[in-house]
Amino acid sequence: MSGVALEMILVATGGATGCIARYGTEHIKLFANNQFNTVVTNLTGCLLIGILWVIIGKISSTPESLNRLLITGFLGGFTTFSAFSLHPILMLRNGQYTEALAYIAITVVGGIAACALGMWGTEKITRLI
Repeated sequence: MSGVALEMILVATGGATGCIARYGTEHIKLFANNQFNTVVTNLTGCLLIGILWVIIGKISSTPESLNRLLITGFLGGFTTFSAFSLHPILMLRNGQYTEALAYIAITVVGGIAACALGMWGTEKITRLI
């Protein structure tokens, strides 16, 4: 099996597990308002990606496959917000302040705008059908 195929299997396995974990958090019902459950999930994912990034980075013998399984796969399936949070932190650590602020602004404003555009366009199209 090639290295790429193995990495894809690890990402898929981690992603499926992360999705199941995310599904589970939606049923815990910490708050009556489900959006706050999502906030807790996103913050948990951010905390975990910070912890795992440091641990994986400090263990020189840690194979890249562990990164693919846990960070790309599991946390990618659990919450993509964790990846969004990691990227600007890495930019800031590298002195890329303008890039980090642009990344945050474009992602947040652009994501909300894209969601609104998708909803608006889909509503228009479905009314025609």
